Amino acid sequence: MKYETAKTILLTFLVLTSIAFTWELWTYHPQYDAIQTDEYIQNVSISNTQVETSMIVRPSQIIIHKNDAHYGMIDEGDMTKLLKEMKKWTFDDFENISSTISKEDFSSFVHRKEAIEIIYPDDIPMNIFRDLFQIDDKGMDGVSFNTIVIPIGKNQGLIAYFVSTDHRRVYKATVSDVSLGEINQFYEKAEKFPRYLAYNVSETKAFFLPEKEMMMSRLQYYTDELDPDKFKEALFSDPSFVKKDVLAFGEEYTDGSRLMDVNFLQKLLLYVNPAAKNTEGSPSEDSAALIQKSIDFVNEHGGWTDMYHFAEWDQEKRKVVFRLYANNYPVFNDYGMSEIIQIWGTNEVNKYQRPLFRLEIPDRVSVSTKVWSGQEVIKQLEKQKGFRKVLVDGIALGYKLVKEQGKGKVIILEPAWFCLYNGTWKPISLTETTGGRGGGAGGLE
Repeated sequence: MKYETAKTILLTFLVLTSIAFTWELWTYHPQYDAIQTDEYIQNVSISNTQVETSMIVRPSQIIIHKNDAHYGMIDEGDMTKLLKEMKKWTFDDFENISSTISKEDFSSFVHRKEAIEIIYPDDIPMNIFRDLFQIDDKGMDGVSFNTIVIPIGKNQGLIAYFVSTDHRRVYKATVSDVSLGEINQFYEKAEKFPRYLAYNVSETKAFFLPEKEMMMSRLQYYTDELDPDKFKEALFSDPSFVKKDVLAFGEEYTDGSRLMDVNFLQKLLLYVNPAAKNTEGSPSEDSAALIQKSIDFVNEHGGWTDMYHFAEWDQEKRKVVFRLYANNYPVFNDYGMSEIIQIWGTNEVNKYQRPLFRLEIPDRVSVSTKVWSGQEVIKQLEKQKGFRKVLVDGIALGYKLVKEQGKGKVIILEPAWFCLYNGTWKPISLTETTGGRGGGAGGLE
């Protein structure tokens, strides 16, 4: 009898234990996969470089107007020192004075005598300027500028003008926490900088070019090719589902929805996410967010593999472009080998194109090249058939990136002039003339 009772109790215990285990299995929802995926993506990095906004959003020019002359601050160390000094200042009490400046007086107001003019490559939203400088006025969100003008006066408090030359918009701001001695030091040594001339292309727009010919070095770099597999791991939400196909001149990666194309000839990577539709002109998003999240996106996978600066953006197309810089000069290439380009959907990147290399080792042998003066550049432009000054949106001295024939890992940077004409950057040819001086009749290529 006792044996039967003990057996019944044991069987009952085993049945209840089995039911309990079965219930645990049915109701258990493991979190392992999600946690593993998140950590996996966050740890993928192309490089160890994390870049602040102030290193990406930089002026394209700093011009000092003094005694009816213009001087260009071209040394990166001088520019950085001035920007660091300005970061100590506090800008406040912004006032819109656009209506007080006529169209006829706009250019002379902006490029005024006795002033420092800081020029950016495109209009910058005020919320980005808040990352660059101390701006206390909270009512300036949604306004963009491409120029800061700092008048130099004696025995008076400092003011600054924030200007959008494209929209003829001017805001006056008070400036505090300024060391006038420091700012005057930059102004006083202006004559040590190269002298520039103003090229007026319209009533409201002018570009500053060096008066004299300049010597620049032709540079050569050995490149380090970036690993496409690291980009695959960083850009796809689940890399384990990605399939790779080898093509004639590259590779193609896809998970059935997103696509990553690798072009080994041009050393370019193109990532496309069709699900992130490009909703042009979305009014719900703060315009500043587009530039900032483009910088953050590249930072997240360590994609700032060389020195890149913000170059331009298109709010309607939701497009942001960053350009490669070398020796503080912009680098251009017809195939996009010197640009990081992003086109955004509402919340995710829709297209991402970038170089698949970094400039690793500079060749010790450099060849000095004489480049045109600003006046020669203007002559070459204006003698072109059908040329219209009003279509000029930028002129820059920089480098043309070309690949060394027969040497796949060698990149050459050749000094050249470039013109942003009718929305496209084009090189101005430097055909040799008599006397071996850079010049010639090439014009816009």
